[in-house]
Order: sequence, then structure tokens, then C-alpha cells
Amino acid sequence: MKDWQYFWQITGTNMQAEIIPVICTLWMARIILGEVPDRTKAHIVRSALACLIIMAVLASTGAVCYITGFWDWQHYTGELIWEYFTLLCVMLLLRFAWRTSTRNCFLAVLMVEILCSYGIFLSGLYNYGTVYDLSVPAQRRSYLFWLLVIQPLVLLLCGLVIHISGMGRVYRQWLEQETIHKGILCLLVLYPVFDHLVQRIFYEKDPTVSHLLLPLLLLLLIHLIFVYVGRDRQQKQAIIAQQASLQQQTIYIEKMEQIQQELRSFRHDFKNMMAGMYLQAREGDLDAVQDFIQEMTGDFDRQVGGQIQLLNQLGNIHMLEVKSLLLDKLSRMQQDRIDCELEVLNPFEATRMRSTDLCRCLGILIDNAMDEVRGRENGKISLMISSLDGCTTFRIKNTLYGAVDFGRMEQAGYTTKGAGHGIGLENCRRILAKYDFVFPFTAVQNGYFVQELKIQE
Repeated sequence: MKDWQYFWQITGTNMQAEIIPVICTLWMARIILGEVPDRTKAHIVRSALACLIIMAVLASTGAVCYITGFWDWQHYTGELIWEYFTLLCVMLLLRFAWRTSTRNCFLAVLMVEILCSYGIFLSGLYNYGTVYDLSVPAQRRSYLFWLLVIQPLVLLLCGLVIHISGMGRVYRQWLEQETIHKGILCLLVLYPVFDHLVQRIFYEKDPTVSHLLLPLLLLLLIHLIFVYVGRDRQQKQAIIAQQASLQQQTIYIEKMEQIQQELRSFRHDFKNMMAGMYLQAREGDLDAVQDFIQEMTGDFDRQVGGQIQLLNQLGNIHMLEVKSLLLDKLSRMQQDRIDCELEVLNPFEATRMRSTDLCRCLGILIDNAMDEVRGRENGKISLMISSLDGCTTFRIKNTLYGAVDFGRMEQAGYTTKGAGHGIGLENCRRILAKYDFVFPFTAVQNGYFVQELKIQE
């Protein structure tokens, strides 16, 4: 009975001690990962409950480790295992709250660990060289003041520096990369080991202030790497923007030339059409005049209106990667004489799905649609982008000329094009499997093959 009382007493103390560190961790994770995508009341309540559960697990597990002497293992192995266990628990919490990939959450937790450890090092300057005797009330109050006031304020200051300097945005850009340099990854994963080595080898033998420079140098090294990666990404984004701008200008020029040619043709026939309508009007045939006007305006819309509408819809796409992809596909459709319609409902700014993965999936789906209608009579492709009610939808619809076996579509390598094809859909499924907030949809509707990607923002 006494053992259980001792256990619950330690667990309760641990729960109280974890409140401020968990709050600081979540705040720094917010700086690194950005806003929580789902800010509904229900999700906030569920995230708060998940946070309490994680705190309870850490508090109770910590009590067990303390009672059993787990932290006294040789070479501080127990402490290292405990630290990685803590990082794993926090990673699960971020995974639940931010609903992003496990990789991004784990890397974000490691970044937060670096920031927090350095903040704790800086706060240690307040009581540098002081050994507290917690049995003395005055020293106990001084220790609690350092633990509950000084340390959180220093952590807050570190987070503000990262936020104001824009490093959080650089972190997110680095996380969005498809591949991460193995050296940087190892540096992050092994940081807790480096931290323990620094503390045990240097601080216990000669606790001088100069040794505080070691974590600072490591933190600066990681910042320099991220700054380099961020600048490299900005340069690539600038190149993509220039390419998209050139492609857009090329398409604009081609469309304007087509519109000019259509207007010339329409103007050439306009006098003859008006003469026919004049005779019908003189004879009093108003119904024929109305039909004639509707037919004439319909011809104008088909010849000129569609080109103008396409240019207007392209202007609503503000995500450069997607815009560049669509410009390339539209240019190819024009070369292959494929009729295409583009509709963008509301300006499309961005989505939380990685741009590289999104473009790969959209490219595969559009290529499949082009392969189906290329060289066919009356073949048509419709592209639609909708950003409404916290959901982004991409719809690719093409004329269907054959049967689709939905029962076999989920099988690897399935295709209706013959041997050597079917890899694209399998790659698309593999990419989408990484996201639990992206929902693919496939159907046949009114002679059209419809493929959708719904992204819950």
C-alpha cells in the first residue's frame, strides 16, 4: 500500500512539473510546424485530451523509472533511453494535433529539443555555481523561482528569436523537401547523445561558462545549414517562378493570336450574317432573328470566349508549382489538339500537401487523361480546382472510350494501355498513402472518367 502511495505521489509531482515544459514544447512546435490546420473546437478538445494522456504516460513511466532505479544504469544509458522515449511521446502528440507526416513531426521534435536544451543552458546562468539545499526554505524558494519563472522566460525568449528571425519558415521549407541530407538527419537524431556527452564529460569535471558555447555552436551550425537550404530553395522557387512566367506569357501570346485570328474570321463573316438577319427582320420573322442571334453569339463564345476564359482561370492559380505544371500540360494539349477546359473556383493559394507530391500526382492523373483522349474524335478533358470550406479539390475529367475494371484498379500495375504501363497509378497510390488528410476518388459519370483528390486543409 505504501509503495502505491509513493508511486502516485511521484506521479502527481511529475504531472505538475511537466505542465510548463509541455506548454513551451507546443509553442515552439507551433513556430516550426506553423498553425494547427484543424482549429475546430472538437479537434482542440481532442488535442487537449491527447496532451493530458501523454503527460500522464510520461509522469507514471517516470515514476516507475525512478522507483526501479532505471535512470542509474551504467554510462547513463537509462537517461538516454528515457529522453528518446520522451521525444517519441511528444512526436505522437504533434502527429495527432498537426496531422502531418511522422517524419516531419519527429524532425520537429528534435528541433524543439535543441532549442529547449539551449534555453535551459542559458537559464542555468542564473544559478551558475549554486548548489541548492532544498531542505532550506529560502533555497527551495530560489530554486522554484528559477524553475517556474526564469527557465520559462528564457525558453520564451529563444522561441521569440526563432519566430522573429523567420527561422520557423526556413524549418518548414526544409521539412517540405522530398529528400533530406543524411548528415543533417544524423546530426539531429544524435543530438540527445551529444548533449549527454557534453554534460557528462565537461560539466561534471569542470563546469565553466565557456562550455555553454558547445551547444551554441551546434545550434548555430544547424541554423547555418537551414539558412543555406532555405536560400537554395528560394533560388529554385525563383527559377520555377521565372519558368512559369515565361510559359504563361507564351500561352498568353498564343491564345491572343488565336483570339485575333478568330476575331478576323468572325468579322469577315459578320456582314454576311447580318445581311441574312436583316432579310429575316424585314419579313417579320422575329423567332428566326432570335435563333440567329443565339447561334451567332454561341459561335462567338465557342471561338473566342473559351480562350479568354482559360486565361482568366490561369490567373486564379497562385501556387507556382501547380501553375507551372498546368501551363506545361495545357501547352502539350494544345500541340496534340486536345480540347481542354480549366475552371478554378476561388483563387488557389496553397495546400498543406507537399508541392512535389501534389504535382507528381496531378501530373500522373492528367497524363492518363491525355493518353485516353489523344487522337480520338470529340475527346475532351476538364480540369477543376476548388478551394472551399477548408477543403481543396482537384478534379480531372476526360472522355471515356473503354470499360474500367474498378475491382482491379487497386492492383499494382493495372492499366488499359498494354504492357509496360500502369506504373503511374501505382506511384500515385504510394504517394497518397503517406497522407491521411488526402482522399482520392474515382468514378465513371455520364461517359466521363472522373478522378479527384480532396485535401482537407
